[in-house]
Amino acid sequence: MKAKVTINIDKEVYQKAHELGINVSKACENYLKQLIEAIEGINRQNNPNETNENKVKPRAGFGPATITLPR
Repeated sequence: MKAKVTINIDKEVYQKAHELGINVSKACENYLKQLIEAIEGINRQNNPNETNENKVKPRAGFGPATITLPR
């Protein structure tokens, strides 16, 4: 099941993505999946015996600094 959401994206970024044929919705979904997996993996490594309630939650909108888009 899909959720309908609204996001704000820089107009130039959106236009360039559209020109390149990028499905923005799918790209966002895929990136969020990768980000979730990375954060959960870090939490498991740092706190293998803790419950979900005790784990540090990332601040919304901030991704890993190491992920970049190809130019």
